[in-house]
Amino acid sequence: MAGSSGDLIASTLLRALPGDVVESLLGRLDAASAVQLRGHLATAGAPKSDDLDNALTEFFDLLRIAERGYPLASAAGEYRPVSGKKGESSDAHLSEIRKLDADQLQRALAGEPPSAIALILSCLDPAVAAAVLKSLPQEQRADVTLRFTQPGSRNHTLIAQLAQAVTAKGRTLGNAPVDPTAEARITEMATMLRGMPRAERILVLLKVEETDPELATKIREQLYTFRDLLKVDNRGIQGLLMQLNMKTLSTALKGGDPVVVAKVTDNLSSRSRDLLQEEIGLLGTVTAAQVKQAQAEVLYVLRQFEEEGKIALEE
Repeated sequence: MAGSSGDLIASTLLRALPGDVVESLLGRLDAASAVQLRGHLATAGAPKSDDLDNALTEFFDLLRIAERGYPLASAAGEYRPVSGKKGESSDAHLSEIRKLDADQLQRALAGEPPSAIALILSCLDPAVAAAVLKSLPQEQRADVTLRFTQPGSRNHTLIAQLAQAVTAKGRTLGNAPVDPTAEARITEMATMLRGMPRAERILVLLKVEETDPELATKIREQLYTFRDLLKVDNRGIQGLLMQLNMKTLSTALKGGDPVVVAKVTDNLSSRSRDLLQEEIGLLGTVTAAQVKQAQAEVLYVLRQFEEEGKIALEE
């Protein structure tokens, strides 16, 4: 079924419908198209289950792709390659899209429906296709994978149309600035808020929290860095350290900036300093993720103290 003409797909779908519905649909077409479809219907029997499934798959692929604005349909109801140079073949379109690298393809396919992405992946080199699949949002990968592995041959006419459109989009976006990721935008916003007075910053975050608590949390997590401990006076550091256990503190300082380590140890009693050094020695190998988690716990206390006015970050 895949790779068949639009008339054959249409007739397969029509044969599965009640007669009055078929007549109603045919009445909406121009006379030539209606006659042509009636000819297909007159010479074909009841559709096989596999043919109907494949026709439905192609129909919904076309529908989703058309929703993205690709000019797939003609007035006669057949999908044809989008306009190009005279004599341009399907192979030429596939050859051109294969010249795009994974980054260009990723940008060109951003926001496209899984059906369109799956069709494009089917005509790429496996290594490039794998890189593009890996770059997709996690929630989209499974849907694309399911569509990619559906049985049946591919509709080469449809793939050629998509290849031409995606190639043009990829080249257009090639020189365009890369849009920042959601994480980058959050980091940028956190940087801007750091420059605001504490009271005004807290008001902004409270307002954001009313609408999107998760976003407010992510911004708060980006507001402070471990080196911000250097901006806290000694009395403030001493109060902060009282809220932390030695294991968390030792992990956070393991292999850390010597200046920050010195700031912390200088504000511990000699006994606590000895305990800290002993704890660090007992840690052994610590992963970067463990250090990051421990530092996040320290920064959580720092953030609480700063928001409650217990400490001030001195520039």
